[in-house]
Amino acid sequence: MVILDSAPENPPLQQLALAAARWMIAPAKTDRASINDGLGSIARQFGLVRRKVNPALELLGVVLFGTGTSSTQIRSRTRRYVAEELGVDEGIIFDAFIRHAEGVGVDARDRGLLAHELERAIADNPKFWEVRAGTATGSAVSRTSASVAEDLANLAREVLLRAAERDHAA
Repeated sequence: MVILDSAPENPPLQQLALAAARWMIAPAKTDRASINDGLGSIARQFGLVRRKVNPALELLGVVLFGTGTSSTQIRSRTRRYVAEELGVDEGIIFDAFIRHAEGVGVDARDRGLLAHELERAIADNPKFWEVRAGTATGSAVSRTSASVAEDLANLAREVLLRAAERDHAA
């Protein structure tokens, strides 16, 4: 499985990626504008490529990201919005979601590491007493990295299971 994250502002790149793909996983935030504009745009590219180039292309699912862990009502409402926007069943949305964790995002970009690599780096965080005493070396990695790494592992597991189910059914 190859995962390609293509920029939404580059439709030709999206079309090329979709032309070579077996499945598409669409990311979505929980606000209506992201669903209508972002997901709607991706859905239009998906439909175009499926009609003209790659009729075997399937929507494997939609993943919600940047959402609060306690935002269950918001995610539930978003499932309905996504289903309406795409004209599909709410089951297309993965149960796994990626939590909002700004510190993890900053650490990942600044350090050039993935969430699971940041999780391992937590062990090297300076001790609180070293920070207080001013003797700490280096900077701390967000402890939330472990939770985000777990979110991503849960999503990966769900994606692989769904892909295997679809392959088995075909």
